[in-house]
Amino acid sequence: MHLKMILTALAVTLAAACQTARADMNEIAELYGRADGIAEPQLSPQGTKLAIECAPQGLPSLCVFDLTGATESALIGLDSTYRLKDFLWVDEARLIFRFGMFERLQTQSGMQEFEAWRAVSYDVNSGESTVLMNDTRGMVDTSNIVSLLPQDEGKVLIMGWIYDSGATSGTIMPTKSNKGWMPRTFAVNLKNGKTRKAETFPKHTDQVVFDQYGREVARLRRDINLGTSTVYRGRDEIYFEDDVNVRNLRLIALEESVGDLIVWIDRGENRGLNYMSLRDGSMSPVMIGDKRAGAAATIIDPYTGTLVGVEYGGEWDEQVFLVPELDAAQSAIEAAMPGKHVTITSWTADRKKVSVALAEAGRPADYFVYDSAAGTMGSIGSAGSHLVNRPVGNVVSISYEARDGRTIQGFVTLPPGKTSDNGPFPLVVLPHGGPVAHDTAEFDWWSGAYAEAGYAVLRPNYRGSTGSTSEHRFAGYGEYGGKMVDDVIDGAAWAIAQGIAKPDGYCIAGGSYGGYSALMVAARDSGRVKCAISVNGVTDPILRLSEYTPDSDAYNHYELMLGSGRFSDDASRAAIMPVRQAGAMSAPILIMHGREDTRVPFRQFTRMREATGNRPNFTFVEMEGEDHFLQSTYARSDVLNRTLTFLEAHHPVQ
Repeated sequence: MHLKMILTALAVTLAAACQTARADMNEIAELYGRADGIAEPQLSPQGTKLAIECAPQGLPSLCVFDLTGATESALIGLDSTYRLKDFLWVDEARLIFRFGMFERLQTQSGMQEFEAWRAVSYDVNSGESTVLMNDTRGMVDTSNIVSLLPQDEGKVLIMGWIYDSGATSGTIMPTKSNKGWMPRTFAVNLKNGKTRKAETFPKHTDQVVFDQYGREVARLRRDINLGTSTVYRGRDEIYFEDDVNVRNLRLIALEESVGDLIVWIDRGENRGLNYMSLRDGSMSPVMIGDKRAGAAATIIDPYTGTLVGVEYGGEWDEQVFLVPELDAAQSAIEAAMPGKHVTITSWTADRKKVSVALAEAGRPADYFVYDSAAGTMGSIGSAGSHLVNRPVGNVVSISYEARDGRTIQGFVTLPPGKTSDNGPFPLVVLPHGGPVAHDTAEFDWWSGAYAEAGYAVLRPNYRGSTGSTSEHRFAGYGEYGGKMVDDVIDGAAWAIAQGIAKPDGYCIAGGSYGGYSALMVAARDSGRVKCAISVNGVTDPILRLSEYTPDSDAYNHYELMLGSGRFSDDASRAAIMPVRQAGAMSAPILIMHGREDTRVPFRQFTRMREATGNRPNFTFVEMEGEDHFLQSTYARSDVLNRTLTFLEAHHPVQ
């Protein structure tokens, strides 16, 4: 055969291989981008009905099932304008769900973009729905339900925030009079959505705790200008602290069994969950057996408002129940399903039935209803039925030492059926967003897709992450663009040294803070980064800080993460700003951003586009109609299709 014929045949073979690879990538993007599974099942109080998040049309919606079979199931479909947040049962006949919607509003400060939160009452028998507080204007959030008012059938208590400008009230944005924001409660009719004002609380009221009947139990007043926090019971001051610049104290609920408040303290020797006496404000730790509950999230009974358990972050988020019925249900399910991680998602008022998620590392959860009286467990469905019989990535818990000696825990997801002995693999580093969050061993659509495509995916819980010790979380303060980024770079170096990753370099991808991290790593480890992907990422943290109200909680916390006092000169500010570091990014960079993102505003995207000019290694993609959280099948599939194509071009598996 002539050389020309050999080369032609080789070219045809390579083209066919590329087409096959592209088809495989498309299939992976379609499979892992599907958001049509189920999630968060919630039993009705008597257990005759079940509501569950579903997405048969690719958008988060609600499915309602009658477990008795007396009525047909119902789909509460939401279009792309309305983004489902959560839902709760009022009784067997009525459900409330909350959604967010993107809005633009002309204010004295110019055009503002924000997400408005609304609540809808849904009658499961008639199928009729009513937007609550539909006669009230000027409130961004009318969905904060604080009591189901069991003594006032057909009504709920909602707390909203109104702005008192001295001349008018109820406006969304402050005016020059600037008298401040105040919470106000409303009794709301579930049938027609109309409101009746219940009570207005004083300026600087940060939180109000109610009992299950909607009566005020305690109130937290935070004066950010003075740096003080004060807890009141009625008019009596029961607790005071000063030197407060972030929310170190949070009121959670009334624990009626002991008559005290459950509070969260985030500093000092009382850090973690505590009881606060309503008599004198004295503290005592919440105990689990003979140990302090410590830094745990609370599990509150929706019917009584009492503490029934706590949850600890870690490789898996672990529940510990304090009431015998739920503790016994958890133990029985674990005994019946060895090797599965058990998460109870809801229960009936008598706690005889629970809905539960069963999961394995890297696999979508399966959902069941467990009936303790009958000793039965019935299947509801899967968070990813299309992946049930498909091999998925091998999720391995790992840890490594950062350059300053700190231990960083995380996860490596390897291609299906592979172990580290099969390495090295092309590496993608995927730092989580937040940054006050953490990755776990549970199913993750983004890393799962990359692993099936043939990549090893490293997800580090860098300093500043939750899910470990408070000290690890606090170690992130002041290191937003510093050691938190170093931890990610050190993770890639560790994966190469371990033989998991190929030594010729790696790509990095992430969303939100993870997108920021990806850009910063591309600038600071440019010799090894082959490509970087930022989705809804921060590009100018100094601008982001300026968008918060000065001395507000959000402002102070963000400043704490950036590092108060670290940026006295222009060079130190530029060092943590991707918009000022673009010149150091030599690798191909893909930046995608949702046009309706209010968590990381779209102007972060436009700032980076302006800063890079026409530099050929940057590609910018606007995601029209998408928000920050990529909830829909379209958003996820779009991200996976574009990023897998990008990886294939700049960091191919073969």
